[in-house]
Amino acid sequence: MSSAHSAFRTPRRGLALLAAMVSVVPLCPGQRGPQAPAAAPPADSEIAPQLCNDTANFLGGLKGRTDGPFRDLEDTEAWKNYAAQFNKSWENSRNKQFQAVDAFQKRELAPLHTDSKYLFYPFSGPDILYAQHFFPDARLMVFAAQENVGDVLAPETYKPANIDKELDGWREGIKSIFDRTFFVTSEMDQQFHGKVHDGILPLMLLLLARNGNVIDYVRYIRLTENGDFVPEAINVPRHHGVEIHYRHPSETQSRILYYFKTDLAGPFAKDPSFSRFLTRQGRPDTLIKSASFLLHWAQFAAIREYILGNSNLILQDDTGVPYRMLKPKDWQVQLYGEYSHPDKPFTNEWQTDLADAFKEPGRVKELGFVLGYGSRRRPSSMMLATRIAAPPAQPGN
Repeated sequence: MSSAHSAFRTPRRGLALLAAMVSVVPLCPGQRGPQAPAAAPPADSEIAPQLCNDTANFLGGLKGRTDGPFRDLEDTEAWKNYAAQFNKSWENSRNKQFQAVDAFQKRELAPLHTDSKYLFYPFSGPDILYAQHFFPDARLMVFAAQENVGDVLAPETYKPANIDKELDGWREGIKSIFDRTFFVTSEMDQQFHGKVHDGILPLMLLLLARNGNVIDYVRYIRLTENGDFVPEAINVPRHHGVEIHYRHPSETQSRILYYFKTDLAGPFAKDPSFSRFLTRQGRPDTLIKSASFLLHWAQFAAIREYILGNSNLILQDDTGVPYRMLKPKDWQVQLYGEYSHPDKPFTNEWQTDLADAFKEPGRVKELGFVLGYGSRRRPSSMMLATRIAAPPAQPGN
């Protein structure tokens, strides 16, 4: 049994992985954020769920508990302006982007009826939104990227005297997911690391809360050599990973999200701990977007081979696995949108064979939304590769 499944047998939380899941329902502007249940004091690796929910609601522009630790800050003009702008951006994104993403999911992904409820999202950053909208039934998600995990700060860290400046930093750090449909790593480094925060965990919690979820349980973890994970103390300088249990308020059982700060290049092959962890989770559905074309490079051959060898399906833009590697004997590939030339500095990543495929009659379906590099400036495209099942072995073979 996988380590993820084993985590759900913890009697302290009574969490189970085999619950029937419902779609994520975004909150309306001004709606009070999901309220966390009372929780026992955290262990050395755990963060109190109420702190996670309070922080997520506050940074997400959602009013928290009337007796919560951010109540006074919510009365400041700085926070009210921040919340109003956040709500406006959220509504615009929902109306102009995510309604179309949801329609795509229902039209193209839901009918596939894959048995997997496990999503693997390499090069993810903190992108909760597209993961949940493309794969709303996922019970287990594994994110992996280079961004620091970071900490959840105590409420008293946020001071009225500088809250305006700090919230401006959060506003700038978040806006790219609305404006460009992906997080810009350099902008996140500038706005978060060393300025408003030391990592992406609060941002992930914020996006979970804004997407209608309540946080049940959070703890820091690290991987052992054999691919298991063990708790990691809160006070280590740099966290290796985090385990988040969350759910929609209408659900009685939690889903799990793991985020690992890890190098998916050569070290993925040299250090087997992460690949062994992935293997323990089973066969995933894989999402790849705005991945800097890294899977086109030789340094990323090992993670690319893992994706091709283990995924049930791959939903990606042109920055994912090169089209030529999705062999017709193994994959059925559906194309969406309109393929266009990559921008600088990725102009050399133009795929002639993919461009030719987009010209074939009957190969391309409507996408319905913009996505990834060049969004809102040039056409967007996606690929959905579904694995072709191998024929059953013949008797006597």
